[in-house]
Amino acid sequence: MPAVETDTRSLGAQKLAQAQELLRDSALDSWLLLVRESVERPDPNLRFFLDQEFTWNSYFLVTRDRTAALVATGDAPDLVSSGLFEDVRTYKEGPRASFLQLLEELNPRSIGINVSMDDALADGLTAGLRDHLAETLNGTPFASRLTSAEKLLALLRGIKLPSEHKRVKRAVDETERMFDRVSREFRIGMRASEVADLFHGEADRAQVPTAWSRRYCPTVAVGAKAAVGHVRPADEAIHKGCIIHVDFGIIRDQYCSDLQRMWYVAAEGGEAVPEPVLLAHAAIVGGIELAAKSLKPGVAGWEVDLKVREHLASLGYPEYPHALGHHLGRACHDGGGVLGPRWERYGQAPFEVVREGSVYTLEPSIHLKGHGLVSLEEDVVVRASGAEFLSRFPRELPVLTLR
Repeated sequence: MPAVETDTRSLGAQKLAQAQELLRDSALDSWLLLVRESVERPDPNLRFFLDQEFTWNSYFLVTRDRTAALVATGDAPDLVSSGLFEDVRTYKEGPRASFLQLLEELNPRSIGINVSMDDALADGLTAGLRDHLAETLNGTPFASRLTSAEKLLALLRGIKLPSEHKRVKRAVDETERMFDRVSREFRIGMRASEVADLFHGEADRAQVPTAWSRRYCPTVAVGAKAAVGHVRPADEAIHKGCIIHVDFGIIRDQYCSDLQRMWYVAAEGGEAVPEPVLLAHAAIVGGIELAAKSLKPGVAGWEVDLKVREHLASLGYPEYPHALGHHLGRACHDGGGVLGPRWERYGQAPFEVVREGSVYTLEPSIHLKGHGLVSLEEDVVVRASGAEFLSRFPRELPVLTLR
């Protein structure tokens, strides 16, 4: 059953409390976010709590029992009025003395900072600020207590709260309706770039951003010769007997959707859908069903991915050149683990285990020779017994009769 949302606090307050709860079960004593000119160089994790931007060096220290911030005097009033941090301190000429005093009061044995080799969204601390931090702590016992907070951040971003599930679900539902409306506008001769324009129009009318760069959101593949990947829509025209494939998402209330849908355009004379297309589509549907059944708390991401790879290989299809799925939330590729193979490009991410409350995409693909891209992408939330679909998951291949 879906979790019932009973917490009336702001989402920022809920996520800050979640960070403290996760620290209680963590090897870390504290977590430090450090930013400056954050409108230009934001740390993606500060957005969980605050929409405010910070000009000068700003320190946010979270322990199991306390939350404290040290900011320049000009940044303090709005931060105080948010009520998020119990202890807000200010500085005018420089932060070093006040920062060291705060650390001496809390005396954390370990200080997690936002640096990571494998997780882009846990790597928000710039090189210059890290050097500044090392210089500030030089000669103090705290210098040797810095460590990566990547495991904490993987949990904070990965384990979604009920209010986060609600936001993702709203974005997914809205995106499904956009797919419905746009697909009714398809016409013979319409180019992939014109299909993309229709989706951009939907997003503009809804006053929402696309979930990734508009340059290739949506990604539109029409027919057998379309480029596949993170590419802008080209000029391939819809024609009878072709596959239309679209990958699209939006950001609603700061949370993303990410869906792929496909259609087959009926051939001249109403000929049946080619058997290779039907079989490939059925294989993708079966792979997603297998993934959803396997996506249970405690399993490693690579294990879920491997089951789907083996399923498709057993049917004679080539290995897809990407991960089965990724976290979805504040970012489209939300970090903190991946349902992917144990390839060098993914680092340690495939070894992260699945946790209840996480939201993932499931998106196996087949590039079918002579026909094009066959793929669906569904958004799911992990429950104790497996995946719960947030998206519709259309198991039947839609066939369009177009003029």
